[in-house]
Amino acid sequence: MIEIINGIFSNRMLFIVGVTYCVPITIALIILFFVKSSRDERGRAIIGKASIIAMIVFILLVNGFAKLSSHININYLTTANYVQWLYDIVLTVEVVAILIYKRLE
Repeated sequence: MIEIINGIFSNRMLFIVGVTYCVPITIALIILFFVKSSRDERGRAIIGKASIIAMIVFILLVNGFAKLSSHININYLTTANYVQWLYDIVLTVEVVAILIYKRLE
């Protein structure tokens, strides 16, 4: 299992895919921050709730990387790949949470 994870995070193509995915998801999040429908009557409660969920995911992923770092070979590509996908996953969770909360309210 550790060899599979090491192989995945040492893959340069996966890093390029992560960088390419980062641009549209970042733009989507910035747009959602400034769209008036992302706010409720009290201000920015929708974004706040989504940010709490994204923070929980961030904490879990960082702790997972801390546990894995003692078992995998750490180099520049592995670290950059993990940080890039950590960023992408957290932003994706936040965008999805904002969209779900907008539908619920």
